[in-house]
Amino acid sequence: MTLSEPTIRRGRPRDTAKDEAILQAAGDLFMEHGYEAVSLDAVAQRAGVSKATIYARYADKDALFAAVLRQECERAVSLDSFSPDPNQSVRDTLIVLATRFLDLVTGDKAMQMNRVIVAETARAPRMAELFYETAVLTLKNRFAAWLRAETVRGRLNVRDPDGAAWRYLGGVKVEAHMRASFGLPPVEPARLKDHIEAAADEFLRAHA
Repeated sequence: MTLSEPTIRRGRPRDTAKDEAILQAAGDLFMEHGYEAVSLDAVAQRAGVSKATIYARYADKDALFAAVLRQECERAVSLDSFSPDPNQSVRDTLIVLATRFLDLVTGDKAMQMNRVIVAETARAPRMAELFYETAVLTLKNRFAAWLRAETVRGRLNVRDPDGAAWRYLGGVKVEAHMRASFGLPPVEPARLKDHIEAAADEFLRAHA
């Protein structure tokens, strides 16, 4: 089975409050119980709408889940979360971006989403593709664009911004993300701070 695209059906002007209530209710239920255990009846009840109201917007449960996933990804990698200050030093910006990135990928909601996606990937591989394209690639592309801009400014010398972005983000998240994935206690704040600063310093040595 393939994941339906989150296309909202045409018709009379939509009630945006109901749109938000449906997505909020569906998101909460999917994260709490997983995809299979959630029915559209349950979503309608929690959102305070009829099931017909949901069907007027989404073709089926797959389409609703895709809409929830897209919304959560867009929130996670919003411009507000990744908007470097041009007057900040490169080192400080690397540290800030790494810190925000870890907050996003190891937070409770991120881990809940990850578990649901992994559970559903075999049934609907488009789900994983949607997450990858909307969240992961967007985040990497914004970081790579900043690296290109800083290279033009002369503050960095990055020949392969996309590769450098992957290596930095991947290196930053390894232990913290693995511990969160296995439900282990998080890395101690002081040690995590040292790790992020060391990653930034190593990046600068390679690309200054």
